[in-house]
Amino acid sequence: MLALKPRFAVLSGDLVYYDNDAPRAENSSIARFHWERMFSLPRLVEFNRSVATYWQKDDHDTLKNDSWAGQKLGAFTFAEGEEIFKQQAPIGQGVTYRTVRWGRDLQLWFTEGRDYRSPNNSPDGPDKTIWGAAQKAWFKQTVMESRATWKILVSPTPIIGPDRASGKSDNHSNSGFQHEGNELRQWMQEQVPENFFILCGDRHWQYDSIHPITKVREFCCGPASDEHAGGSPGENKAYHQFHRQLGGFLSVTLHPEGATSHLKFELRDVMGKVVHQVEFQRLHG
Repeated sequence: MLALKPRFAVLSGDLVYYDNDAPRAENSSIARFHWERMFSLPRLVEFNRSVATYWQKDDHDTLKNDSWAGQKLGAFTFAEGEEIFKQQAPIGQGVTYRTVRWGRDLQLWFTEGRDYRSPNNSPDGPDKTIWGAAQKAWFKQTVMESRATWKILVSPTPIIGPDRASGKSDNHSNSGFQHEGNELRQWMQEQVPENFFILCGDRHWQYDSIHPITKVREFCCGPASDEHAGGSPGENKAYHQFHRQLGGFLSVTLHPEGATSHLKFELRDVMGKVVHQVEFQRLHG
């Protein structure tokens, strides 16, 4: 990643694993130990002091797998996990969703997928949510106000997927949050059909997917190592433009040529070799 000399990087969640990596974070002291251990690794120290970063959290670095507010891991509470993330990540004490404008051509949205969600096991319907009403209203308003040439949403969890059909009910591509997922996908189709993309972490395989009905496109970076790849339901021709169950990362390149802006997505393996790429062009916004 450093060899590409990125202007910035997005750490899109599950930065530590409280519930999987020993010792289990069953109190706040052990939770902080997870951060200290991970982000004292020389390779991460070198990267994070050399590159501007945006940080997001997901389930494992809030509390535990597929977690929501009110739950515990031993004596460690979800609320403590929320606060420790703000202490450890360079994000400040305000709300953890935000939008950033990078010059004329690019605007990014970073959403929060844990703090406002309904319990995963509650019945699906118009009141069940991952984002919460305030974040959803903010997202729609700020996207409509944006005049950026390209608009990119970075979500800790999938909105397109597809994800596993069984044993998973934690994101907008699952049946457990289908109502809100359909609402968001339909809104994106109607309001930003040509210059909007979703990038996500969370899933342990790489993909480039287009939703078969709304045509909204999503790229998943996959896990950072081959060792942690797995769990894919397999290639789905109705969605996948590309599918690979191995590790790596996603790089995005934006460059202008006269009146035209070019945006390129490259899925790379763990050594940085490009395994899939797609490029788009558009007149400057």
